[in-house]
Amino acid sequence: MAGRNDTAIPAALQAMAQAVGQQPNVGAGANDGVRMLETFLRNHPPTFKGRYDPDGAQTWLKEVERIFRVMQCSEVQKVRFGTHMLVEEADDWWVSILPILENGGAVVTWAVFRREFLNRYFPEDVRGKIEIEFLELKQGDMTVTEYVAEFVELAKFYPHYTAETAEFSKCIKFENGLRAEIKRAIGYQKARQFSELVSSCRIYEEDTKAHYKVMNERKGKTQQSHPKPYSAPAGKGKQKLNDERRPRKKDTLAEIVCYTCGEKGHKSTACP
Repeated sequence: MAGRNDTAIPAALQAMAQAVGQQPNVGAGANDGVRMLETFLRNHPPTFKGRYDPDGAQTWLKEVERIFRVMQCSEVQKVRFGTHMLVEEADDWWVSILPILENGGAVVTWAVFRREFLNRYFPEDVRGKIEIEFLELKQGDMTVTEYVAEFVELAKFYPHYTAETAEFSKCIKFENGLRAEIKRAIGYQKARQFSELVSSCRIYEEDTKAHYKVMNERKGKTQQSHPKPYSAPAGKGKQKLNDERRPRKKDTLAEIVCYTCGEKGHKSTACP
């Protein structure tokens, strides 16, 4: 399992200083090595205990290599500094395998260590699952940024990309996994540089979001300024219904006019 080991920094520096001080005729090269180790440890590299922990192995390797990117370490120094952070079972494994690797007299580089480390702590069956996950990767509900991050992370463990075809193959795989509307929009560009393809997808997604945002805002303002033509004042329909349901008053006798004599108060059939 990978983890931080800040307490190892002063102990390692002290041990290195003592080892250098006990050597006769110590030159500037040894002092440079101490300073390089100090710089490496000051970046708080994690430790790795070993055992079955594929995720921890990936995380540990990524963190150590991230530190090496800002340091001008030789291949030998990378191996020494990196393996210094192996503890418990992982340290026992390295101590046992190092003589075998050095048996032929070849220099053990970081690339050699990385290969052996992944073979040991990142088994083939785990790599196979990640390859399948990469081949089946689709954008789905992810944003372009999220899709790119997932794509790049899984692509590192896909061994079938060669230096000559990596860019072309990655573009084809990435484009096929895009949502249909983005794929239709950028497909005609035929981008075969991965960075250019990613930029085009991000620009299209941002422009589309901005367009729909503006359209929704305009639609909302239009509905507020122009009410529906068939809308009626509140309560008008209810009042009409109540009026229709209310019984009409019978006509009073004072309002009845006789068609025979023209006087009010009686009908023509009852005219005297």
